[in-house]
Amino acid sequence: MVSHVRKGFQPAVVALIATACASSGGMRSQPLDVGEAKFYAAPLNTVAPAARQAVLAAGLDVNAVSQPDSLTWMIMAKKGMSLFSYGDLVRVVVQQTPEGAVVVRVFTKRRLATNVTAKGDWSGPIFEQLDHILAQ
Repeated sequence: MVSHVRKGFQPAVVALIATACASSGGMRSQPLDVGEAKFYAAPLNTVAPAARQAVLAAGLDVNAVSQPDSLTWMIMAKKGMSLFSYGDLVRVVVQQTPEGAVVVRVFTKRRLATNVTAKGDWSGPIFEQLDHILAQ
């Protein structure tokens, strides 16, 4: 009887874990205006490469850099697994605004929603590094 209950319970556990996991595809499909934002008074062609450098300097691995349109750059990055964490997925969107400023948005998701030891928000370290790079 107990083995029948366990067998019936296993698919529910697997489904729960699968829905709690973040994926790169899910991050890409989020609206571009999601995340912590900061505005810069520098041209897009200066801020976009600096943002990539900032992501690397913050200790993340860049998975992909794409340009959804002529005014937007998207950087997909991750923090890998460690002894205490399954890691994070990070999306950085660099976008020219109609007002002339460039907005940088950092959106972070834990790979596993229940993983409380993951950083959960990489905007602070990325903005700190970006400020430092653009000040040079």
